[in-house]
Amino acid sequence: MEYIVLEREFPEPLTPEDVRKLAAEAQCLDLYRVKPVRSYLMPDRKRMVCVFQAPDAEALRAVARVNGFPPDSVVWSSTLHTP
Repeated sequence: MEYIVLEREFPEPLTPEDVRKLAAEAQCLDLYRVKPVRSYLMPDRKRMVCVFQAPDAEALRAVARVNGFPPDSVVWSSTLHTP
């Protein structure tokens, strides 16, 4: 499993409750073997970066399409570097 990063923007600022609701309503994560790891809401609360474990970036892109993420959401593969 790879670490995959998703960056997305929202038209209105999110509350912590909005973030929990988005996570609870996400569909098809198991189908595509996508597992959420961590989410980071930016100080403006309109942008969020999320880290997932998935077989590849395309699996997360498929989840994004199913869940109606905006087409300008950015998905990229990453690597974990530790000391």
